[in-house]
Amino acid sequence: MSRALALLLLLSVPLSAATAPKRKAVVPQTKAGDKLAFEQTFEFILLQAGQSYLKDEAMPDPSALEPFLAPLKEPELGKAKLKTQRLLALVANAENVQLGPQGLAEDLFKMIVDQAADDLDVGSIVEQNFLPNGRAGRSLDAREKGLVKDCQAAARDKTYDRRSFYQQCLGRRQAEATYLGKPGPSLSDDSASAQARIRLLEAAAAARSRLPAGLSEDIRLRLQETQARLLARLPSIEPGMAVGVPVSPRSGLPSAKPGLRRSDPAGSDKNAFLQAKDLRTAEPPMDQADLSAGTQLARISKRDEIGFTGYCYSYVKSALQKAGIVDKATIAKAGAAGHAKLFAEFADKNPGLLKRKLRRLPKPSWPLPIGTVVVWSPNACGYSAESGHIEIITRIKPPQACSDGCGAFQVACLEELAADPARAQQELAKAQEDYRRAQTAYDALTARKARQAAAAPLSRKKRTLAGVLKRLEPQVAAYVIERPNASAPAVGR
Repeated sequence: MSRALALLLLLSVPLSAATAPKRKAVVPQTKAGDKLAFEQTFEFILLQAGQSYLKDEAMPDPSALEPFLAPLKEPELGKAKLKTQRLLALVANAENVQLGPQGLAEDLFKMIVDQAADDLDVGSIVEQNFLPNGRAGRSLDAREKGLVKDCQAAARDKTYDRRSFYQQCLGRRQAEATYLGKPGPSLSDDSASAQARIRLLEAAAAARSRLPAGLSEDIRLRLQETQARLLARLPSIEPGMAVGVPVSPRSGLPSAKPGLRRSDPAGSDKNAFLQAKDLRTAEPPMDQADLSAGTQLARISKRDEIGFTGYCYSYVKSALQKAGIVDKATIAKAGAAGHAKLFAEFADKNPGLLKRKLRRLPKPSWPLPIGTVVVWSPNACGYSAESGHIEIITRIKPPQACSDGCGAFQVACLEELAADPARAQQELAKAQEDYRRAQTAYDALTARKARQAAAAPLSRKKRTLAGVLKRLEPQVAAYVIERPNASAPAVGR
């Protein structure tokens, strides 16, 4: 092309087009609500995993996080995937501990019990359960007081980070009480189980690299010997799949790898644990909870709160209507008055009136899923003596619930009140017998003065029995939104 022709073509281009600034490519951004929904659901499942580990119960399934990954954009999506894979490894490791020693020496098994406890941060869960709470009125028993005293004494000897060491001590001691001395089957030929055990051994070795040289070397050699024995049983595991995997110095976990799968904690005994899709916890109906719908309900509740005005029930009913759980006409039937206590009765007696079924948790405990509706009875936890209180869980860490206003959720009070009916049931027979004997003794008396003297003890026994009978009625109720296609609970659960 000649220079003259090129100049002619250049002059033929409109001036506005030649001088127009180049537009920057629009990069999709992750919405703050979507990011928060993933993070809080992650915290919920992580806390559930820690609770299940401490109680030796079936672990939750991290695959429940998958729907919350879909709306995320990079770079948050990549970070969320790594956290999900990390959680998969944590759960697989904990499930492996639940299998028992499997031929592992007691001192080495203790190491992996402690390591899994550290990775799941169960110490903070134990400390939360031990925190005094004036509303709950809970006090520690002798064993718990001894544990607190021992761990506080051990933490005082540390030159720094005493609080973290205290929590770690609590978590390890509780986990050891659960798993040490527990019989278990011999090591199976399941490669996922062996890999989880090797990961825990490697993490334990890394965590103890700062021990005195002689002791550290002795532990390292024993761990290597055990790992070699595991690999010898499983020739399908190639070197580098488990041994030699880069370990995070902070968490002691292997680097996240695609395709990470959970181990089967049941081994050859399929009845030991029951796993299922979505979230699976120790008892139904939590495994039928719709976490996505709960998150939407929590968003609405948080968005509409204006501060505590005394109209908690109205705001929760409004949020349920906006979230499509119930229509306006139906929610109006949930008690015409403004008493929060009416909702529990409505939900229990009229499940057919709801667009989406609300399932009551038989014994609620923390953590509760985002979007759980919690109803406190009058006087419970210091709430209204006439109406009680109703709220929706909107945050896991730190615990928060909203209605007309948002505030800290009373975790300790939930644990105390949820467990109280079972304790009252155990006390009922004795209270009834004591009252029967006092009444019989009173009826046998004929002298006026003797009957007057026996009246006071009889009155006390009667009040005690009345108090126990009152405690049989739950003082807190928690409801989760059921998935639309939820099936009946698995047999044996």
